[in-house]
Amino acid sequence: MADIETPISFSSETLEFIKSIDIDNDFSHEDWGNDEYMSIRKEARNFYRIEQKGNCAYCRGPVSMKSASNCQVEHIVPKSLHKEFAFTPKNLCVVCADCNEIKREQETIGDIKETLKTPRKVKKYPRSSGAFLIVHPHFDNYADHILIVNGLYVDKSSKKGNFTIGTCNLNRRLAEFGWESDILDDSELMNEMNSYITETSQVKRTKSLNKIKAQLFNI
Repeated sequence: MADIETPISFSSETLEFIKSIDIDNDFSHEDWGNDEYMSIRKEARNFYRIEQKGNCAYCRGPVSMKSASNCQVEHIVPKSLHKEFAFTPKNLCVVCADCNEIKREQETIGDIKETLKTPRKVKKYPRSSGAFLIVHPHFDNYADHILIVNGLYVDKSSKKGNFTIGTCNLNRRLAEFGWESDILDDSELMNEMNSYITETSQVKRTKSLNKIKAQLFNI
């Protein structure tokens, strides 16, 4: 089951405002943060923080149930690449401040990741999971793609899981702070997890990840 079962149905007032926007000529992705769109952001934020049960769509950490600063409205297909989907309900969710900052920094430096598999062929917003590279909260069950073990994010032999972990830098806390001293009793698994986090060689990281998967999933 997808994490978001029901997309937002905007109020009639909001829908009228959205219809009045000339997306092609008068809207830029940078306009999203302007005051004139505040009511849309607020409506989407209040809906999805409840629909997502207070969890960030990417890292599964908590989002604020009151403050907007740690509950940001996220465009799953980046608005800087596809502004035509800026107000599409199934392209919206909420994420924590850290995940939002990582995505915003990518957008600022022009390194935002395309999340559609075949963007040039997409005229309307896709209706199925297979059209996306990222774990999509409206179409995918997060647990089918990503396993979280004591703070380590591991893809479950899923390309989507791997893409999401890398794009959102989900292992950022372990890379910064390491493990708590009593977090694992399995020393072999612990060593492999440490190697995966600290290793700079992509080849060696892949080997460590495969060993972790073998131990976690008995494969």
